[in-house]
Amino acid sequence: MTVRGSGVGGFAKGKAFVAIDRGQRNPYEDIPPGSVLVARTVFLSDSLMINFNNVVAMVLEEEDVTGHAGLLAKGLGIPAIVGVKGCLTNIYNGDRIIVQNHDVIVNPDLAAVGEFDRMRRESDPQLSLDLL
Repeated sequence: MTVRGSGVGGFAKGKAFVAIDRGQRNPYEDIPPGSVLVARTVFLSDSLMINFNNVVAMVLEEEDVTGHAGLLAKGLGIPAIVGVKGCLTNIYNGDRIIVQNHDVIVNPDLAAVGEFDRMRRESDPQLSLDLL
């Protein structure tokens, strides 16, 4: 599945961490390293509860009308794709996610992963020094 959104584009890949507020203490608790945060929206006040050291990108269902998600993403240097309708119902914890400019690819095939790696290298030669 590939969907397009708007916001702060870029390149990232990781596993989905779907944060749904169901009244628990902190829906952003226990985000594993290398996660793509999938949520309805993110406000600046939420940033106190999110360990952004573990977040490589954000995919948000609502448009960023307040500008908070864009501000956070630019400050952190990560992509934030907003306005992705249905992401909370179509993306599950652990799904593999690629963020490629403003496209979100869920559970990509091998060809999509290869295209992602090629585009990422071409966009910034420093990224070819992939140390992980």
